[in-house]
Amino acid sequence: MANYNIPKEVTTELKINKSLFLFDLLFIISLLIFTMILNIFIHPVLQIPYYIFMGIVGLIMIWRPHTNPKKRMYQVLLITMMRKKNTYCAIDRE
Repeated sequence: MANYNIPKEVTTELKINKSLFLFDLLFIISLLIFTMILNIFIHPVLQIPYYIFMGIVGLIMIWRPHTNPKKRMYQVLLITMMRKKNTYCAIDRE
């Protein structure tokens, strides 16, 4: 009978360095590709500010807020937009 090793944890993110994860790097690369695709719609005078803006947006989206360090900012924004606006829940202060 075969002996299989089952990993105990599969949700751990891969770290590239002290503060950069593999997902963050892939997110920035995909945002760069998206920026280059949309570059044809930007006036030549505004291309440098457009690159700066998209770089800032990319850094903000992978930033982890101190109130919820397990989520990235884009996840927090999606949860905020998708939640039901007329449903309320109690907040425990403890």
